[in-house]
Amino acid sequence: MKKVIGLCLVVLLSSTSVFARENRRMDKRKMDPSARCEKMIADLKLDEKQAVEFRKLQKEYMEKAQKEREAMKAEREKQREKMLAMREDKNAQMKKILTEEQYKQYLEKQQPKGNKHGRKHLGNGRR
Repeated sequence: MKKVIGLCLVVLLSSTSVFARENRRMDKRKMDPSARCEKMIADLKLDEKQAVEFRKLQKEYMEKAQKEREAMKAEREKQREKMLAMREDKNAQMKKILTEEQYKQYLEKQQPKGNKHGRKHLGNGRR
């Protein structure tokens, strides 16, 4: 009986620390970039000159990162359009080869099967 109670106590204490760690991570993610920057300045105990340079560097990096994200998004859209055009071309050629009934079956088999490997496709390119 003592062993069971001791084991339960160990499990309870270890799970509490795991949840606390997760909450700290979530808090950092929820902070906006300027708040994270100010927290980092305070944590590192930067003097005013360092803080100004730190903020400037952070701002420059954020602007560059935003431009890169926008460029990657545009590139993904171009790639998506190219793949759709290729699929339409392939389907047009298949329609010439197959009978009407075979083509209908072909299209049905080409439909997405849904949830592969336990992942749900949300339509935004992220999994």
